[in-house]
Amino acid sequence: MPVYILMTCHNRKEKTLECIRTLYDKRLNMRFVVVDDGSTDGTGQAIEEFARSEGMKIRILQGNGNLYWAGGMRKAMDYVLRQDIGKAYVVLVNDDVRFFPGAIEKMMLRSKEKGDAAVAGAVQSTSGDLSYGGVQYDRKRVSPKFLGIADADSYPCDTANCNCLLLPYFIFNDCGSFDRHFVHSMADYDYGFKINRLGYRIWSTDFFIGVCDDNPVKNTWRDTSLNRLERIKLKESPKGLPFLEWFYFINKNFGFVQALWHSITPYLRIFIGK
Repeated sequence: MPVYILMTCHNRKEKTLECIRTLYDKRLNMRFVVVDDGSTDGTGQAIEEFARSEGMKIRILQGNGNLYWAGGMRKAMDYVLRQDIGKAYVVLVNDDVRFFPGAIEKMMLRSKEKGDAAVAGAVQSTSGDLSYGGVQYDRKRVSPKFLGIADADSYPCDTANCNCLLLPYFIFNDCGSFDRHFVHSMADYDYGFKINRLGYRIWSTDFFIGVCDDNPVKNTWRDTSLNRLERIKLKESPKGLPFLEWFYFINKNFGFVQALWHSITPYLRIFIGK
């Protein structure tokens, strides 16, 4: 059965190559769809050279450098949705994950065990702690909580990071692509909520599938060492927490009242220096 691996990349050649090297499994019928979003460090060429050396099936799509993560993934997803691929798996991947051997095969087995469900790959940091994966939400506080591998069989996830999300094609085809309101972040959480709304389930792996450290706080809008103006500018940047996108996400998934309050709280945090 074909396994379509979708990812986007921009100017981090070594990380992207390591991700592909560790993910690629010759035992599986893997077909890569990679969006090279205007890389200037030779990422696209390096991927093509590696693909030729390994005999990989790969399609590289070019971006203009302004797609960001959600836009790049959307381009890859739209491409696959236009293909008549039939029975298959689709795996949404972040290119900074270093995979453990056999990760995708184990996730496919996990999906079958859970009745052909979507599967979120639990990822650990270099220190061995859970960093990304399946997510549960406290609906009263709009507060996400990562689902640890020890609890992976207790209940399904409300949503998930797309560091590695495996979907049977019928789920992927039904859900379609990422919501076009999102430029960089929030698209994966929103997509997970959509999967659940359509009546499907997301289960976490009860094992780690690879290594990926949390994004650093330094020089982001959450960095309390920066002044208020710098933090606001970073918050409203495409890789921050832009007001309109954040309001849209909360309103869509939690309701208008929650959206009003939680659109204001990031500014309150910045104002009081938290």
